[in-house]
Amino acid sequence: MNAPSTKAELRKKRAVWLNAMLLAFLLNGLSPFGLRILAATGLGQKYTQVYLFYWYLAGLIFLLVWRLWRRERLSTAALVIGSAMALSSVGGQVFMGLALANNAPGNVVYPVAMGASICIVAAGGRFFYKERVGVYGKAGIVVGLLAAVLMSVWG
Repeated sequence: MNAPSTKAELRKKRAVWLNAMLLAFLLNGLSPFGLRILAATGLGQKYTQVYLFYWYLAGLIFLLVWRLWRRERLSTAALVIGSAMALSSVGGQVFMGLALANNAPGNVVYPVAMGASICIVAAGGRFFYKERVGVYGKAGIVVGLLAAVLMSVWG
């Protein structure tokens, strides 16, 4: 990838990244909520896979329309990384949906999923990218894991 040549280009790329992360944050919260509704209404066994199929299909269509609108080509690296992230996300959502559909309590399922995500992301950053976790990063990990524990205790 080419490095941005001006501060304006760098600022623009940061804005795009921030918007994408905010959108991912919002949508990653909505999908599990839909799984919980399916489980609570007794429809999880029958419709979890259908729900997730259309959820991720909508995301793919949104991405393709966004790319076409911005007239951006998708690089091979972005395609590979995005596909790996999508498969990880789908796997996590499928197993979370199956657990809820099989009557696992939400106050156990969500904290386990959240804690596992935190640990996997932190370990992946450390092992694959040799990232050092600073004080704020460690505090964020601890707060996230503490939130997961509190959710399971008071859920």
